[in-house]
Amino acid sequence: MTLKTRNQLLNFFFIASVVAVAVTLIFFIISITRGTIITPPDYRIPPILARLPLAKPHFIALMLSFAILMLYIPVCFFMILHYFENTQTSEIIFFTGFLIGALAELSRFLTICFGLWQTFSNILIFSGKIVLFGRTIIPLSFVCASLFSDTSQRQDVERNYMILVLASIVFAIVIPMNTARISSTGLVTEGFMVLINILRILLALVAFFSFFTHGIKKNNADYKQIAYSFLLLIAGYAVVVSADTFLLLIPGTVLLFFGTYQYLKNLHKMYMWS
Repeated sequence: MTLKTRNQLLNFFFIASVVAVAVTLIFFIISITRGTIITPPDYRIPPILARLPLAKPHFIALMLSFAILMLYIPVCFFMILHYFENTQTSEIIFFTGFLIGALAELSRFLTICFGLWQTFSNILIFSGKIVLFGRTIIPLSFVCASLFSDTSQRQDVERNYMILVLASIVFAIVIPMNTARISSTGLVTEGFMVLINILRILLALVAFFSFFTHGIKKNNADYKQIAYSFLLLIAGYAVVVSADTFLLLIPGTVLLFFGTYQYLKNLHKMYMWS
């Protein structure tokens, strides 16, 4: 993939993310005027945590988690366009897979806005599939970024990226959705949820150790820093998308933004001097 083609792709993703966020906000305004917003079911928390004000489920905390994502995604696309415009790095291409996965969470937001989680409609199932696609492509994107960062692999970025997207789509299609079980964040849970979550954790660990191993093999401290910042980023993201309390939202947001900043900064530093 040439630098010009990559920048055109990044521009497209940036514009698409801004449009998606704008459309989501329009639907949000419509849902407010029509009064269709329905709070998802709360979950029971341990009595000890119930005494902490910030630990109690709060609908505002859930809405703020979506607002953070709506701000985060376009800002990240803008940052990589601005700071990596003349930098040939495959990791940035795969980072867009992470941002696309984050964008898929807005489907969950619309499910809440129009009270779709109370139905058993095909739209609800489709919404759940979109979120499942997003949560599949995210760990796979970082695995690809860590495994296919060598110079010999950069000629096959387009192929690897298409495989990444298609694998995530197929996985989302195959896995059944449990519309009878809706989480407190408006998520339509998938079948085999425990196994899938374990798989996501394993993929994240594969990405971490792959980044770290690259640092050891190449005697490059930047790769080790990328590995650590990746852990902060992915942990922060996992907390933010699961946040329906301020106790989760606040640290999750800090980890997400700080981890992302460190991840992109170390990538830029590494390729700037290479």
